[in-house]
Amino acid sequence: MIIFNALQATLSGGIGRYCYELSKELYKINSDIKVVIREEDRSLFQFLKEEDMIIIKGINSGAKRNFFEQFKLPFMIHKMYPNATVHYPDSMAPLFSKNKVVITIHDIAFRALKDVFTWKTRVWKNLVTYFSIKKAARIIAISEYTKEEIIKYYGDNLRKRIDVVYNGFNDFSSELIELEDVRQDIRSLEKDKYILTVSTISPRKNINCLIRAYLHSNMLEEYKLVIAGGKGWLYEEVFNLVESLNLKDKIIFTDRINDEELKFLYKNCDVFTYISFYEGFGLPPLEAMSYGKPCIVSNVSSIPEVVGDSALKVTPYDYKVVADELIKLCKSKDQQKIYADLGIKNIKRFSWESCAKESNDIYNKF
Repeated sequence: MIIFNALQATLSGGIGRYCYELSKELYKINSDIKVVIREEDRSLFQFLKEEDMIIIKGINSGAKRNFFEQFKLPFMIHKMYPNATVHYPDSMAPLFSKNKVVITIHDIAFRALKDVFTWKTRVWKNLVTYFSIKKAARIIAISEYTKEEIIKYYGDNLRKRIDVVYNGFNDFSSELIELEDVRQDIRSLEKDKYILTVSTISPRKNINCLIRAYLHSNMLEEYKLVIAGGKGWLYEEVFNLVESLNLKDKIIFTDRINDEELKFLYKNCDVFTYISFYEGFGLPPLEAMSYGKPCIVSNVSSIPEVVGDSALKVTPYDYKVVADELIKLCKSKDQQKIYADLGIKNIKRFSWESCAKESNDIYNKF
């Protein structure tokens, strides 16, 4: 039996999506699986039979989830299903689990980018990740890059226990957009030409570089810059930069958006950018590619592995270089078509169905 922990489904962005999509596909192919969910997420998991839900009450924050996963959930599962294998979808699996454990590691950013995390966060994440890795029977890395990062920071002896399983992504480009669910300020962008990035506003996403590149490109009159995503750690620096450069009328911050708004923004943008310093995988470029949008992405971490030759890759450390490539792509319809066509081909490499099949194959090794 497999127990899949999906408590993060609506409490965390990328990992939450991973929990939901992977558990849904696993449920189609594995008849001996149960999924741990929050009571508040019951309606989201309607694909599950009642007897296959393990419903947890009172988990309304990340902190409560962390506590419950560490100190209550492992004992509950072992009492009910002592022979089950439990899949925890991140690197913070319970330290006291008596069941066999599979963990997914999305990135090791807290080790690689020390300047963008508080010291408390770094110490906590490193400690729990270290013990989770020691406990895990198998470790799923979401890219070859992440696999090598795990080995770099935690030892080459782990190599034989790590399986690389790429994420899927949500190709909703063919779906109709429910316009009544799209805010008016976002709908009004339909009449504008704009460059889009989809990202939480935090230091590792490198939004400051994108803003400086946009200003340096001298395309302010032709294109707006739309930054779609919620406020993360140290987001104030980005807002202060926009104000100091007097760009408040040219740069649009959407804050958190729903899926319909995300579809709308992808569909109507002219160019998509993603020049993050560090990603374990990076879903947004694939989502943009599914809409036939040309992409400019960072040439570091896992991003080149995910996009292949289907995006224009630039250094994330020099805004002038980013600006030059942005100008070239925005000015060349031929280049836009080349990258749009390559992107459509590239996305065929990734699906949640294949992610589930490969994950299930790992479970079957026990």
